[in-house]
Amino acid sequence: MPDTVSSPPKTQGAARTALRLLLVSPDEQLLQQLRPLRAGQGLELLHAGSVAAAESQLRQSRVELVLIDEAIGRQALVGLVGLLREQLFKDWLPIMVLGGSPELLQLLERRARGMVDYFLAKPLSTRALRERLVAARRMVSLRRVCGSALDRVSEGVLIIDEQGTLRSFNRAAERLFGWSAEDVIGQNVSLLMPSRHAHKHGRYMEDYLRSGLPRMIGKGRMETALRRDGSQFPMHLTVADISDETAIRFVGVIRDLSAELERAELQQMALHDSLTGLPNRSHAEQRVRREIETAAAGAPGFALLFVDLDRFKRINDSHGHATGDAVLRAVAQRLRHALSESDFVARLAGDEFLLLLTGVQNHADAGRVSERVARALAQPLLLQGRRLMVSASIGVALYGPDGTRAEDLLARADAAMYRCKRQLPP
Repeated sequence: MPDTVSSPPKTQGAARTALRLLLVSPDEQLLQQLRPLRAGQGLELLHAGSVAAAESQLRQSRVELVLIDEAIGRQALVGLVGLLREQLFKDWLPIMVLGGSPELLQLLERRARGMVDYFLAKPLSTRALRERLVAARRMVSLRRVCGSALDRVSEGVLIIDEQGTLRSFNRAAERLFGWSAEDVIGQNVSLLMPSRHAHKHGRYMEDYLRSGLPRMIGKGRMETALRRDGSQFPMHLTVADISDETAIRFVGVIRDLSAELERAELQQMALHDSLTGLPNRSHAEQRVRREIETAAAGAPGFALLFVDLDRFKRINDSHGHATGDAVLRAVAQRLRHALSESDFVARLAGDEFLLLLTGVQNHADAGRVSERVARALAQPLLLQGRRLMVSASIGVALYGPDGTRAEDLLARADAAMYRCKRQLPP
């Protein structure tokens, strides 16, 4: 017979969302027995007389509960249960079976263990069915709430099985990747990864399932994701194991990092010198003020070294600005290597650099560091086959003896540097 759809009649009072139940049975009398329950139980009743008709309904309609009559045949019933769970990926869909012969139970145990939620005895008791519908409605309501919540979060949330097959895909994931849930459920999660990363996923999953060692489970990390249109975006991915005794499942939570990285890049550009990669003057001034606040609160003091390359204009005039830029990059690298990790190096402008030495509290210690920096810079530079010599004039200012304000310390270091510069031979 053709599939039929019947809705509960309209009732007064608070509206209740109908529970869409699919009855799979060739028995017309069973269909008639269920019709009176539509109003009292809030059912929207769909009917399929065969497995093929049921599959069509399941693919086309939002079915929330399935009642399968053993009368369709035991093999057909087990096949339909497997179709629901393993091919249509209806993990959340409650399945009720009308019947329960020993032969059917043995068949389900062998081929579809744990896939049926409820059994109802034959002949069908209306009272027993009502009780099962109450329980099923609660399960469906929870599923609706969870689905609604997941569709409102900004992160993409997806669920995969041990084969990497996608079994759930929320609205945010649809927006992030450009795929609809209908398109990707049943596909391998590698669909969402660039090819250079996709092959690693299967190996990680195999290693975890074999060893139990959480190499990537429960640990957030940055990865590259692939959209439907072929474009890529950076994402933060966290994977959790949500498996239980019925199934192996993993949930992945995805956050698009594009905007965050763009902001970080803009901040990096605003506070760093594009030629050398060192912090720029603005960054240096912020750091000096922060160190002053720390020292004023009782922390050890610090020293500033103002470094200005000697006769740098001659290098630009003789060898060109490209060589001059290469010299500045090499100097920046040497300055970083000459200091400890806690110290700070910035390029102020042109060939001027500022060094901040943490924990230095006297001029003798600052002078020793200044000499080490001068020796490092004086080593010959080999650039494009040329052997160039570089030197620098260095001025020192110490927090406390030479001032406690940023402006005063910078001015004192600058003045000390110019006194050194005036002593250079012509």
